[in-house]
Amino acid sequence: MSEKLLSVKNLKTSFFTGRGEVRAIRGIDLDISRGEVVGILGESGSGKTATALSIMRLIEKPGRIIDGQITFNKSNLMDKSEKEMMEIRGGRIAMIFQDPSTSLNPVFTIGNQIMETLIRHKKMSREEAKERTGELLLEVGISNPRNNMHRYPHEFSGGMRQRVMIAMALCCQPDLIIADEPTSSLDPTIQAQIIRLMDEIRKKSKMSMIVISHDMGLVSKLCDRTVVMYGGLIMESGTTSELFKKPMHPYTRGLLKSVPGFNRQRSDILYAIEGSPPDMYNRFKGCPFAPRCPYAVKLCKIEKPEYYKAENGSKAMCWLLDKDAPDKLKKAYLGGA
Repeated sequence: MSEKLLSVKNLKTSFFTGRGEVRAIRGIDLDISRGEVVGILGESGSGKTATALSIMRLIEKPGRIIDGQITFNKSNLMDKSEKEMMEIRGGRIAMIFQDPSTSLNPVFTIGNQIMETLIRHKKMSREEAKERTGELLLEVGISNPRNNMHRYPHEFSGGMRQRVMIAMALCCQPDLIIADEPTSSLDPTIQAQIIRLMDEIRKKSKMSMIVISHDMGLVSKLCDRTVVMYGGLIMESGTTSELFKKPMHPYTRGLLKSVPGFNRQRSDILYAIEGSPPDMYNRFKGCPFAPRCPYAVKLCKIEKPEYYKAENGSKAMCWLLDKDAPDKLKKAYLGGA
């Protein structure tokens, strides 16, 4: 069995506003092995980005991590000072943010921004950092690096800026890269190019990755294992192939059904999960998906299910999977698979 690189236990993160406490993450466990690529799927507001920022210890006021343990390389990140975290960020854990136009500093050239990271974390001389920056730009598909490293972020297209962000993430050869919606702001052609690039990097470097997305195609191509989040909780997790082939949770099934197929006719009605995402101010006791679930029973709304494991290693948080669930309900659910 592969060695664990990251282990998150009972993580809870909240934001405290004038209206009350927004419980963004409500107690999740997440393990990442060395060399493993894990996808986190879910609608907006499900807790995906809050999970990533919590791991990086980048939650800002009015938010804070209120409980849990984050173990990275056998060291608890919750015990680290901000100075120690600054060395870990970029050095051992790197993040590719959703919008490169807001993540890159507009007043510095892209070369300077990559070189700064190399000088800080790798203790390179300026000449060594400059040479390595040119190599990195070539690796991510930016030609003529000698000239391009002197350009500013606004002089690049969205796809090229995302390539710069990937180069910055790779420059210190981190143990873990967290990619938060890395293709969401790009057109489909550029998205495909970035997916291919990330897949090449994954195979070549064998570093661990967390890919946060609502793009099923991205997750299916890149990830060994997939986690599905909803309402600040993990609804289901398993190998990507098994989860996409045989989803266990009604929410996962709904997400997969809502993806348009290539053979879909113009007259076909696109499937949508009825209802709205949960109010994150609400201290719900049961399953957060219960108000939208066509199979929900009274118990679903008053008591949170435990995780039920399948023979293939997948697990899901759903009362329908309990051996004592009503046979009629089980039959209806399994019949709709």
